Amino acid sequence: MNKSDNKIYYLYIAFSFVFIAVTTNYLSLYDIIFVANQTDSLSYTAIAKNAPLLSGENFFILNNKETLIAQHVAQRFVIPYIIGSIAHFLNVDFFLIFKLFTLIFILFYIFLINILIKKLNFNLKVSILFFSILFLNPYLVRYHIFQPIQAHDMLFFCFGLLFSLTMISRKYFSNLLISIIAIYLRQTSIALLIGSSIFLLINKKIKLFLLLFLLSSLSLFLTIKTGQLITSDTFPINLAYGIIYYDFNQFEKLLKFLLLGIMPFVPLFVILFGKINKNIKISSAFILLFVCLMMIGQPILGGPDGSVNNVGRIANLCFPILTCFCFYVWNFEKFVNNNYLFYSFISAMFLWSLHPTYSIFKLFGVFRFYNY
Repeated sequence: MNKSDNKIYYLYIAFSFVFIAVTTNYLSLYDIIFVANQTDSLSYTAIAKNAPLLSGENFFILNNKETLIAQHVAQRFVIPYIIGSIAHFLNVDFFLIFKLFTLIFILFYIFLINILIKKLNFNLKVSILFFSILFLNPYLVRYHIFQPIQAHDMLFFCFGLLFSLTMISRKYFSNLLISIIAIYLRQTSIALLIGSSIFLLINKKIKLFLLLFLLSSLSLFLTIKTGQLITSDTFPINLAYGIIYYDFNQFEKLLKFLLLGIMPFVPLFVILFGKINKNIKISSAFILLFVCLMMIGQPILGGPDGSVNNVGRIANLCFPILTCFCFYVWNFEKFVNNNYLFYSFISAMFLWSLHPTYSIFKLFGVFRFYNY
């Protein structure tokens, strides 16, 4: 892009950011947990409150009964612990620090989008298309402004972009480091580890593969042991295969569950208007897609009774990687040159961002079908 295009692009970024910030539904911490039903936030806030200690009160009151910090949340201790420690030493409200970290991670996310745009050499319209898909997804930036307690997930999305960038650029050691660090953010990073392992083995980087195996084993051990130190709750491993015990006679419920899992990816059907790029590394493209399929499959395997209405948000964790895959494999210059299609699509993206819970607009609330 030339200087004039850069100005237009950065103005578009500013407009999009202001739009999301102004139209997001801001709640108190109490309302986030008990009105919006983001009950995992209780476990994250408990970790933050205990900091700078790792162990402390490992329970909270939910529905008038004592409930332990969830083990799967306890293993994602790093960001809540850091935030709680900062809040403790500065003697400020930890909810404010969560908001600050979320903002920093969002700015980092925008920075990484711009790095990828330069790496893939997009023109102005393709850059706007790429940015819009990544930024206006209601489960990404808007969700984390609405729900800053899960700041670690916003950082995980950044690592998804970094993972894609190192895969496309074939930066082996950087790819390894990203996969290791992601372990401390959430268990979904297992998909990144498998992808990195395949990446290193295909390219015959045996020493780096052994290093990955050693560091990932150590990191997994540390997160598991720290989780056990934080809480005596057991890990809900049954959620990994809940679909096996599902009553498939409830077909309508299953269909709604699957549709909810697919919904966040609707904008990526733009590939129907794309043209396959010629100069791509098939192995890199395959690994990016394979990692995404594993991440989407995880909440689906949990089944309607395990993942429930979280299936879309959890599957969406792969969204930055899947978007990078689509724009790496397909060329969209012909699509963006059709002004009617391009401007209609971009306008629809802003509407798509208006999640009825996370935004101040409730017009799409009529499409709710997941309260089963």
